[in-house]
Amino acid sequence: MSALPREDEALAVLAAQGDDAAMAELIRRIMPLARTKATAYRSFAVPPEDLLQEGMLGFLNAVNHYKPAQGTSFRSFAAVCIQNRIISALRSHMSGKHAPLNTSITLEDADSAQGANDPQDIISAKEETAQLMSFLADSLSDLERKVLTLFLNGESYSSIAAALQTTPKSVDNALQRIRTKLSKRT
Repeated sequence: MSALPREDEALAVLAAQGDDAAMAELIRRIMPLARTKATAYRSFAVPPEDLLQEGMLGFLNAVNHYKPAQGTSFRSFAAVCIQNRIISALRSHMSGKHAPLNTSITLEDADSAQGANDPQDIISAKEETAQLMSFLADSLSDLERKVLTLFLNGESYSSIAAALQTTPKSVDNALQRIRTKLSKRT
């Protein structure tokens, strides 16, 4: 058995050709990056484990579509693919597109559920929502509120920037500030 190459780029080529050892080594190297990307969105309603899985699907896409001749490092290409997949999953979750699948429970779980229609739970949930809305109204700037609304409606950074007559970098900065404010709240 020959030794694996040291460069990520060569490993990616071998992994795309079906080399299991190269794929295992690439996964070992990329997993910390994917975990970091997934935990960067910890303030959202999607569990970090789910985001990590989405990120690893982005990694597999990177392995299958990486072209070393274009001169980009595999790690940089994989980081973009991982982040794009995570953002796509978050947008899909926020849009409610998969809400019936994400919120459904089995019949066995329904039988054992306690207090699912408990008025106290309903009131508590409404109070939490009202507190969050109040926090957002008090904590976010006008630009941040507009950016958040458009982002949650599934708009891309560039379309948000165009709608608000600003740059995609300003949109990204606003979303980073929103995440920071939300993470400090919890």
